[in-house]
Amino acid sequence: MSRNHPYRSLQVPSDAPFVLKPSPGKGWGVFATKPIEQGAMILRENPLFVIRKPHEWITEEDVWTAFQSLLPRGKQQFLCLRDNASNPFTSMSEAFAENSFAQSSSIHGLYLLHSRFNHSCLPNSKIPTTTDGPAIACFATKDIAPDEEITFCYNTDFECRARSERHGALRFTCDCKACLIGTPFQQLSDLRRRFIRGLQYLTLGVDLGGQRQDSVSPIIIDPELKKAAENFSIPLSARLIYDVLVAYLLEEEGLLDHFMVKRLEPGIVRTVASFETEGNVEIARLAIVQETWLEKLCTAFRLYGRADTADHAVAVGLRMLYGRSRNP
Repeated sequence: MSRNHPYRSLQVPSDAPFVLKPSPGKGWGVFATKPIEQGAMILRENPLFVIRKPHEWITEEDVWTAFQSLLPRGKQQFLCLRDNASNPFTSMSEAFAENSFAQSSSIHGLYLLHSRFNHSCLPNSKIPTTTDGPAIACFATKDIAPDEEITFCYNTDFECRARSERHGALRFTCDCKACLIGTPFQQLSDLRRRFIRGLQYLTLGVDLGGQRQDSVSPIIIDPELKKAAENFSIPLSARLIYDVLVAYLLEEEGLLDHFMVKRLEPGIVRTVASFETEGNVEIARLAIVQETWLEKLCTAFRLYGRADTADHAVAVGLRMLYGRSRNP
């Protein structure tokens, strides 16, 4: 019964704006107890323990050793962990794998409360990459209403993956708005996310994971355009349009939070600063100061098909910077 569930014993900070309780079809989840404004920190948490190994190398013995180093209260908290069916885990390494977060590729910590947040492909919170020690923090990316479930996205590249790809990676069925199969929003969502993936290929020259696209499921069909992307020969005018279009599509999808903007803006600013042809410089600068992403995009489209005197130098610079490590 939920009233006697071990998660009732987990130590939630007294000032936390949420409670733990059953989430229909998802085991347990985290639900807001009061309004949470966009940008507000929801939870900052230190790990119960840390294991300094790549995830795939962590063994049962590693987790047992870490567990043995805990004080009695910490051991009791670890033993509260349950799988999605509310059953005890069959091994400590399984419990760690399901409730840990990566601090780096070789450091993983077990976070009792953050691991209670359920997944959504359209989340209302995010755990950004942190470098200020072992603690991680979750921030609201949208205004969250009382009794609304607080979710985050379990994978960092899902904005580029269609529903079927996301569910294959998750190994469970998400029922968020972007995953309700057959609905107009879900169909548009798949198109938007596939489009974003293609636009990123055009500007970066590689697919997800840093790989060149294969012939089985190509992202870019046009061979000349694909070659230009991989050779960093996409002109500045197109680069700016593609980058702003990505931001607009993310906004339409409901994924353009302030963390995403901070990730995208530096590249857009660098592209704008790279133009040298006078008329192009004027349009690019005008685009970037527009108030909305749609207005930025409409202005940037005035550059469509226009060459710039800096195109060659930018292509050469990008080849020098990235080309050597991307040779097939």
